[in-house]
Amino acid sequence: MPDKERAKRVILEIVHLSGGELTGTTRLYKAFYFAHLYFAEGASGYLTDWPIVKMPNGPGIHSCEVLVAELIAEGFLQKDHVPVGPFLAVRYRATGGAPSGDPLPDPAVQAIQRAAQLVDDKSAWELTDLTHQFSRSWNSAREGEELNIYVDLIPDDEYEARQARLNQTQQLLDAAWQ
Repeated sequence: MPDKERAKRVILEIVHLSGGELTGTTRLYKAFYFAHLYFAEGASGYLTDWPIVKMPNGPGIHSCEVLVAELIAEGFLQKDHVPVGPFLAVRYRATGGAPSGDPLPDPAVQAIQRAAQLVDDKSAWELTDLTHQFSRSWNSAREGEELNIYVDLIPDDEYEARQARLNQTQQLLDAAWQ
């Protein structure tokens, strides 16, 4: 069972490190995704074990609405709508509180900070385009499927070499069973 409290803490930290408020669900989703990648680059283990899934506009937080609703019910987060041009966008605002329990370690906070900075000045379209271009896990998954986001950190040439070796191994196995 994934650690829901850790995922909620990361969401709250994303909002905190975005100046206390974050506008746009796409930004939240992408910051969560990028924070996991940044954490994996510089630390051992995983930022969270919460599923990141394929959504139409790129990687997204599985059952995000449940996590956000709990943070709101607990008094740690507020959600409203703000105009963005003629449209309304969701705005998440931290209340200043934090859940009890162990705080996030420094490498986690640093990864979240980098992710918050990355999404800060980009439009939803730019973030979507970025993940559509470079997220191997998103491009190879079906809608709603959990992503193996860590393959996104493997350089293309290395990934292709690994895939070629896997294909060769599979061919050898297939031949052995015939």
